[in-house]
Amino acid sequence: MRKYRILFLAGAITAALLAVPAALTTAGAAPADASGLAADGTYWAWEHTNRGGAACGWASNDADWRTCGASGTFDMNDKASSWWNNGYAGSYGDVRVYEHVNYGGASTCAPNGSAGNVPWEWNDRISSHKWVTNCGY
Repeated sequence: MRKYRILFLAGAITAALLAVPAALTTAGAAPADASGLAADGTYWAWEHTNRGGAACGWASNDADWRTCGASGTFDMNDKASSWWNNGYAGSYGDVRVYEHVNYGGASTCAPNGSAGNVPWEWNDRISSHKWVTNCGY
């Protein structure tokens, strides 16, 4: 019986540790590997390709990437080089990113579940984003 309690406790601790990155929105706290993680409703952006450098994660719209993270002191404006849309499938599961703050200028979309390096024409160019129902592709 003791053996099963230890295994149960180890499983509970592991599950809790896997859930921690999803709750964090401070710069640099993003999960380094998306494989095998369930959707947590967060859109992540990293300052370097291949999920390198500092990161920010958002569970809602953000009209100004000059402040992000829990403290609001990290500047991701025109710095994003890789992304991961770990939003929930369905309504408002896709993310439309914009060239300027306040959802201005040109835009492109990160479909639900997409991850990777930002397309070269959008590298270091994103300043705001909105959750949308459909990318429209």
